[in-house]
Amino acid sequence: MKHRFMRLLGAFATGACLFSAAVSSHALEYSITDLGTLGGMWQHSYATGLNNSGQVVGYGYDFGQLYRGESYTGSYQAFVTGANGTGLAAIPTLASGNWNKATGISNNGWVVGTAATAPGNDGENPAVGNPRAFVYRADGSIAPQALATPGTHSFGNGINNSGQVTGTYFTAEGTQRAFATAAAGAAPVELGTLGGTNAVGNGINDAGKVVGASTVILGHEDSLYFGNARGFITNTTNGAPYGVMAPIAIIGADPTNPDHTSTAAGITEYGRIVGTTENYYYTDAAAFIAGPDGIGRRLNVYDMGEFEMQGAWQLSSHGLAVNSSGQVGGSYYWTLNMMDHAFISGADGYGLVDVNTLSFNNLASSVRDWLFVNVTGINDLGQFVANGDNGRAYLISPVPEPATVLLMLFGLGVLAWRRTQTR
Repeated sequence: MKHRFMRLLGAFATGACLFSAAVSSHALEYSITDLGTLGGMWQHSYATGLNNSGQVVGYGYDFGQLYRGESYTGSYQAFVTGANGTGLAAIPTLASGNWNKATGISNNGWVVGTAATAPGNDGENPAVGNPRAFVYRADGSIAPQALATPGTHSFGNGINNSGQVTGTYFTAEGTQRAFATAAAGAAPVELGTLGGTNAVGNGINDAGKVVGASTVILGHEDSLYFGNARGFITNTTNGAPYGVMAPIAIIGADPTNPDHTSTAAGITEYGRIVGTTENYYYTDAAAFIAGPDGIGRRLNVYDMGEFEMQGAWQLSSHGLAVNSSGQVGGSYYWTLNMMDHAFISGADGYGLVDVNTLSFNNLASSVRDWLFVNVTGINDLGQFVANGDNGRAYLISPVPEPATVLLMLFGLGVLAWRRTQTR
């Protein structure tokens, strides 16, 4: 009985620590790590994903729109870091190709991205170089491998711990189709649409559920970017085929409005979904969070305070990342600021905070001369990656409060004591 009690006490203490770290609204203080650059022509860096070990993926680029991570020349070099954002390293390009971009990383180190398979790059036309979705292992044990997707070219967007990939490919007729693969990027399968012509897959979890966006009405502005698109989740469990798409319903949005559009950007292992819902002209875009049932709600940007709207025609937000406790990361735009600002939320999408207002223990606010413009990844420990308008990417980590540290040490101490008693 005594041993059972101590075992339970240790489990409780450790679990309580992890729970408090994961679901606390916001840390009182954060530390910031500049990921650096790859050097040479790659003067800038842009982060696109993050796993629970703090490994970051993204790409370097030469020059362009710094706050968007876009190269004017179409030149990119994918990168991956070690744990906690250390050791920025280039991911090899595919044979005959001269550019690549990493877009996601799983918790066990599978990397997904897009890479050219032929010479050529063009900042205005991403199809130049015949790009293909690729997979890679962060430890280098598996070299970059192009996926055997149908169509003329493809883009990889999301990956899970089995190496299952989702993304989109383009047909010879110019239509866009969502796909998902089996483990290690094998055997791509088209996912269909919600009734329109075009679709894209953006995220996939370990259960094989895919989220993304699809057009819904043939012949009515059949584009994923200009109305008529809806975020979707597939109803599948593990394995292929991947089931059928179901639209994500956002409370307050009119699903019958043909000019309404939404897209799902990512999904966690527990089925939490993040994305953006908006009307045709983008002035009311809002980040949303949804559950495994595909029902979601808009996040409230007024959590960050009052916004003077006299003379301002736009206050909008975009949801780009989510973790298992429902912390959401993304960006918001206010006309009077004339610039995107990064935000994070507390648990379940509540309590939005502008990242630019956070306190950093290793960076004085008077020293920082850039804006954080978006958050593109957030892990279950509350670490997140933010991109700056200076063309640099940063890993931001919550600093544990003293009570949390003491609780963790107590729990680990109890577990260590238990081990000595069982020898």
